[in-house]
Amino acid sequence: MSDPNIRRKDLPGGLRVFSEALDESTSVSLGVWIRAGSRDERDEVAGISHLMEHMLFKGTPSMNALQVAEAFESIGAQENAATGEEYTVLYARFLPEHLERALDIMSDMVLRPTLADLEREREVIVEEIKMYEDRPDQMADEYLSSLIFHDDTLGRPIIGSAETVRGVDHDTLQGFHGSTYNASNVFVVGAGKLDPEGFERMVEEKLSGLPEGEPFVRDADPKQPDSRFFYKFKETEQYHVSLGSLGIPAKSEDRYAMSALNNVLGGGMSSRLFQEVREKRGLAYAVYSYHQGYSDTGAIKTYVGSTTGNVEEAVKVITEQLERVQHELVTDEELERTKQQLKSTTLLALESTAVRMTRIGRGIITGAELLTPEEISELIEAVTPQDIERLAKKHLKLENMYLSAVGPKELDLGQYLNKN
Repeated sequence: MSDPNIRRKDLPGGLRVFSEALDESTSVSLGVWIRAGSRDERDEVAGISHLMEHMLFKGTPSMNALQVAEAFESIGAQENAATGEEYTVLYARFLPEHLERALDIMSDMVLRPTLADLEREREVIVEEIKMYEDRPDQMADEYLSSLIFHDDTLGRPIIGSAETVRGVDHDTLQGFHGSTYNASNVFVVGAGKLDPEGFERMVEEKLSGLPEGEPFVRDADPKQPDSRFFYKFKETEQYHVSLGSLGIPAKSEDRYAMSALNNVLGGGMSSRLFQEVREKRGLAYAVYSYHQGYSDTGAIKTYVGSTTGNVEEAVKVITEQLERVQHELVTDEELERTKQQLKSTTLLALESTAVRMTRIGRGIITGAELLTPEEISELIEAVTPQDIERLAKKHLKLENMYLSAVGPKELDLGQYLNKN
């Protein structure tokens, strides 16, 4: 960590505490992070990390599910949880005077979940899976991930499937909690108006019951799929298409250049994809690009939602822009606009204690260095047109890209990724 305002404390047994004191803040954001996500699961229990996240709210020996909710509301906290490919996190934001009580509640949930009402909650998640299946844009993204990370756990849906979720019984979930929620995988992050030393003492007192353990080993090893293209029939009004390829890890030295490339390509209303596909030709309402960085790899993706009649031209225009950014340097004006957007988006977000807490948590998970705002600005300013061109040539070659589509009629969209 290079940001001197972020403090780390290693406690006996392996538990780590990170804090960022912000005297001018009026809130505290607290996160209990678990280095366990969907990529760490065995195929037969895919979705168990997300199921475990749900079960944290189902009660402890001292509180049932209703009392957990009431405990948070009694201190006016905004609480939630999330599961990703590489982490599970329980988090809350509240007024500074409630830090100890919030830590009491959250540590009890993480250390001592009763796993009550498992059968009912499994069916809730099955309904959640069905909800995602009603979102074709989400489906297109998941199918694309399964192509990019073929035969690797990063290519699976975070939520799992109805079959695997229903196959998790109480003993399996209890075993997963015991082997995963340990001092090597759990760390605590607090950001906002707090006293770091007092916060560290509280964490040590309340989470000292964590057992020792071993962290998961992560080494993405995707294989080449039989086809670079995937189509799923669905009666939809729009035709949904995702294109993408392998990207870079979140900790890469090129991460700010990749952000600039993504912003130029499809990061906003002045981006090339938005202007060429939507504004100039009216081929789509939604078109954008995005990069997902993990600890050891990443993915760069583009999405467009169009009509069946317009989608082929939309994909053709997108691939033309992918080619263009590889062979034509971005202009100084375009790069300057991109840098100002990136600095503004990144630095203004740091006014939120929740964003600061999440930044620290994800940085620890991925191994990305936690920089000061000034260092972030300097690295963004240091991006050159040549950096963007170099990354584009490496990661946006059409012959190396994958395409997934969800719509009412199969179309030969793969032709646009096959160079003559």
